Amino acid sequence: MIASSGKKLTLVDDKESFLSFHSRFDGAGVIDLGERGYVYVSNSEETYGGVYGLQFNLAGEIVDYKTLLSNTKRNCGGGLTPHNTWISCEEVKQGQCWQVSADPNSSNYLLAQKTR
Repeated sequence: MIASSGKKLTLVDDKESFLSFHSRFDGAGVIDLGERGYVYVSNSEETYGGVYGLQFNLAGEIVDYKTLLSNTKRNCGGGLTPHNTWISCEEVKQGQCWQVSADPNSSNYLLAQKTR
């Protein structure tokens, strides 16, 4: 087991993650970071949903865990794009779809954009 909802994660340097693993995880995907590893992105279908990223190195060790998108509601469906990003959609009336970068080296990292 890698993570449990509501519990902090042990990182590769034996430190503990700042955040506890999110609950009601839903749509998910893996974004390849090349020689820097990969990020497992996952929606949270909580009332105050969001998208979270669990970053691994090439050895499969957990490097970091971050909130990639916040201030959204009931993030349910989603999908990977050819641009190595994640689309997350809110499952509420007048919900939005958001494009999220999980690559810490991207100029758009932590700057989610609404999609049309």
